[in-house]
Amino acid sequence: MTTRKNRVLALVLAAGLVTLPMAGSAGSIASQGYDYDEGPSGGHMFLDAVVVRPLTLLMSAAGAVTWVVTLPFTIPADSAGEAGRAWVAGPLKYTFMRPLGEMEEGVEPAYVQESSSL
Repeated sequence: MTTRKNRVLALVLAAGLVTLPMAGSAGSIASQGYDYDEGPSGGHMFLDAVVVRPLTLLMSAAGAVTWVVTLPFTIPADSAGEAGRAWVAGPLKYTFMRPLGEMEEGVEPAYVQESSSL
């Protein structure tokens, strides 16, 4: 069992080391006048699908647990909805409601933008 955990840990670390140069290149591209109207690169999509989305899904689960634990304090203060939006809905929206590879918060797919203008 420990050998399997070590293999999984090694795989995660290797994936992180492989994607590290992609993360560094994003800043240098932005400083050179990157055109944000272009779609994301394949590397950004891979990084988003393999690293960012699973982590934000885990953060949503941790936020849900924290939200439930704090309900006895937030319900009397009438802030349970606000805490739920910040700790659960926000990370879930960031995980599932943005195009693959788009790392900026607030970027939404075209079908969401079209439906919100109605």
